[in-house]
Amino acid sequence: MTGHGPRTATPNPAMRPVRDLLHGPAIICSGETSIREAATLMTEAGRRAVVIPTDTSTYGIFTEGDLRVRVVVGGIDSALPVSSVMTPSAVTVDPERLGVDAVTDMLEHGLRHLPVVTATGAVLGVLELSDLLTSATNQGFQLRAQLATAPDDAALITTARAVPELVTALVASRVSPLDISATLSVLIDVTVRRAIELVVGGGESPDFAWLSLGSVARREALPSSDIDSALVWGGESHRDGADAAKRIHDILDRCGFPREFASAGTQARFARTLPQWREALRKWVSNPYQDHALVMLSMLADARVVAGDPTLDPRASALDQLRLHPAVMRLLLREAVGQKAKLHSLRDVMTRHTGTVNLKTTAVQPIVNIARWAGISVGARTSTTLERLKVAADNGFLPSDDAQVLIESFEVLQQIRVRHQTEQFAAGNPPNDEIVIADLTPLSRNLLGNAIREVAGVQRRLEYTASASAIPDIEP
Repeated sequence: MTGHGPRTATPNPAMRPVRDLLHGPAIICSGETSIREAATLMTEAGRRAVVIPTDTSTYGIFTEGDLRVRVVVGGIDSALPVSSVMTPSAVTVDPERLGVDAVTDMLEHGLRHLPVVTATGAVLGVLELSDLLTSATNQGFQLRAQLATAPDDAALITTARAVPELVTALVASRVSPLDISATLSVLIDVTVRRAIELVVGGGESPDFAWLSLGSVARREALPSSDIDSALVWGGESHRDGADAAKRIHDILDRCGFPREFASAGTQARFARTLPQWREALRKWVSNPYQDHALVMLSMLADARVVAGDPTLDPRASALDQLRLHPAVMRLLLREAVGQKAKLHSLRDVMTRHTGTVNLKTTAVQPIVNIARWAGISVGARTSTTLERLKVAADNGFLPSDDAQVLIESFEVLQQIRVRHQTEQFAAGNPPNDEIVIADLTPLSRNLLGNAIREVAGVQRRLEYTASASAIPDIEP
């Protein structure tokens, strides 16, 4: 593995607020403006999109791509109002959002233009993908489109098999590990949705919700990530749905995204109706020592609906139930600080510069667990580790210094993990988190050791918080 020193500072658009990337004010027209007039406005201003205010305090958008596909190819009369061909309720972006996060938004939704809108509803301009485009980013968009439109199982499998090569390209382009994880998570989401469509069709009123769990749900996937899933049924009978879930996971396995058999929607434990999920939640918080309750509660706290009916999502109920049971929250905290023996073992291993260590279980998982506990405690609805830590610090629940230490340590650990796993892929080996300490450069060993010591220090301080709490115990 190769360590990298600091590079000369450059005006990297990915790390700038999107307001600084705009080339001028947005071109705005009314919905009654003709398509021809809207196209003329774009041409005269040298822009690729116009923004159309709507009656619902949202904005529509009409782009050059819409003009080509919907009007020219579709044979629509250009005298018709632009509202008839615009995309209503356009996805927008806050002006202070970083360019790299805007790229993730575009990738997730398959968009190339985002109106930049302030909290008060003012349109500052339109951010274009070309403002942020790199070779690797372009590959990501092309791959996303191919995954989303794969005509059959074989095409989806072949296309998905190119995802690790994209991750390798992102690493080579020195994209941050957090952004690589976000991109990979989006591509996995797209693959899952397309597999579902190929198996059950894309009906307008799905009677289920497919939940992503684990690192993919938190948008922290790496090449070694398994596919954890759960299903929520809208009706009572779901035998056919269970068969479909198995076929979907079979496709994903062949795509290179293997299921975690213990936590997949193919298992009855992870496939229930919404009332059944809610009843299970009540049982788990009432007796968290039974039925792997803490594991199930943690998974649902991270869950995200990838496909199906979003109204069937049980995550909000899980978060609410946890906050109503502070004794269970203390158990989550105890779990987050209870892995110090592995940290001490790691310190011994690093001193000898021999042996192996699993970075996920010994270093990353404690940070994820602390962030989950802290985020839920302050009512954060986000599921990403870093956002949970930031919200907890902003609310004064976690000391800012501790939150920053965990954030920086998480970034260092993810950087080491993703480089290690792409090297394994290049060597023809399946990616995993087992690091041979002797293979690390002195710089990487030093960064890893510092990160572990910092995480252990935060754990010690939180252990005191847990032991000093007046929250009553729950009898096992």
